[in-house]
Amino acid sequence: MVVLLPESIIEENDLKEGDKLDIQLQNGNIILKPCKNKIREGWAKGAKQANIDGDDRILMNFENKFDDEEWDW
Repeated sequence: MVVLLPESIIEENDLKEGDKLDIQLQNGNIILKPCKNKIREGWAKGAKQANIDGDDRILMNFENKFDDEEWDW
């Protein structure tokens, strides 16, 4: 999807081509905000901590029909 913004808004918010925007819907209005964080920033650190804490057990033992019947291990 492409959204065209007025040049004044682009300049006021120091937006550049390829910048990521958060999109929210509030009271029927679409709100666009510049992303403050990089996408997936901190995920690797969070995954490592989840492993240390044992919180990733549900992900590691996730069994499903596709894996059992369709996948060649």
